[in-house]
Amino acid sequence: MFFSFLLLRDFRNYEYLELPLERGISLFFGRNAAGKTNLLEACYYVSALTSPRAERDADLARWGTGAFSVAARVEHDGGTSLIKVETSVVPSLRRRLTLNDAPARRHDLHAALPCVYFSPDDLYMVKRGPALRRRYLDSLLSRIDSTYSGELARYLDAVERRNATLKRVRWDDSWRRTLEMLDELLVETGSIVLSKRAAVLGPLTALVEETYTFISGEGCKVSYVSSIGTLPQALGGTVETAGATALIGAAFRSALEGARSEERDRCVTLLGPHRDDVSVGFDDKTFRHFGSQGQQRSVALALRMAEARMLEDAFDKRPVLLLDDVFSELDEDRRGKVLSLCDFGHQILITSTDPVPEIRREFRTFLVNDNAVAPYR
Repeated sequence: MFFSFLLLRDFRNYEYLELPLERGISLFFGRNAAGKTNLLEACYYVSALTSPRAERDADLARWGTGAFSVAARVEHDGGTSLIKVETSVVPSLRRRLTLNDAPARRHDLHAALPCVYFSPDDLYMVKRGPALRRRYLDSLLSRIDSTYSGELARYLDAVERRNATLKRVRWDDSWRRTLEMLDELLVETGSIVLSKRAAVLGPLTALVEETYTFISGEGCKVSYVSSIGTLPQALGGTVETAGATALIGAAFRSALEGARSEERDRCVTLLGPHRDDVSVGFDDKTFRHFGSQGQQRSVALALRMAEARMLEDAFDKRPVLLLDDVFSELDEDRRGKVLSLCDFGHQILITSTDPVPEIRREFRTFLVNDNAVAPYR
């Protein structure tokens, strides 16, 4: 599967761009702020309906405009698919999605065109706190499980409402009944989120550990750290089950009861999936606190390559790999290993500030300059 054509209207710095693409590896080079990263962002947006960089869709519209569109032609074993996303951000966010000129849903695009975005900022997944690692897991699950985003939204809404009620019940005991109802909603929705996370952790953990060992020559250990305590053993499988959800619910309810006094004192929900972490470490140490820069970078790459494998297994298509200025962050050995991992039928789009002359023969190269993209010889 690969992009054979990309069309942008009023996306970031591009007023209008038609870009034919081919199988294999394409390199986009040019000065900083020329628009190289915007091309990869557009590819990811038409696949995932979200940006790896922007907090709001409004930030993707070209300055002074209130709408933008991204369209792609995708070649795959079954033929050709045409995907179009038209987004209006004024006065409010509205999207029109089509797949082969028929109305489509978000998950249809996930399945039609899986993409994985690599960036030097991926290092923050390892170096910073749990929020970015949860975001990584949630993003992956949202693409391979069509119901996950909705369940996560329900859970986060329950957390927000419960936090507001904890503030009220501290001064007015009449809110106690509302808090009890929200406790049950929190357990119900949180247990579903946790069981869905647990269903992917087995294969994901194995892939991250295997890939990290290949890149670095060292071992690592990936584990899920739950704020409700040790999760039930029933979560060792790879398929979400009602039994696993029920076991998690019982553990969640018990942990919530134990934290009741502290939560009321602090007026915040202290337990649940929004407080969990995905820990990656070695010898009982985390790479976040004890890993070298090279080790941390290798972990970030392993997480992304594992993501690609999970998407491939889910949709039976090799994802397009979007590598944003990744080579500048890698030594020669790691660069070679990343290319060897990628080069199994993936289309790979890479950005760089130079044409990488020592390996240019492996690339179809484009110069990005003055809001235009042209083949480079």
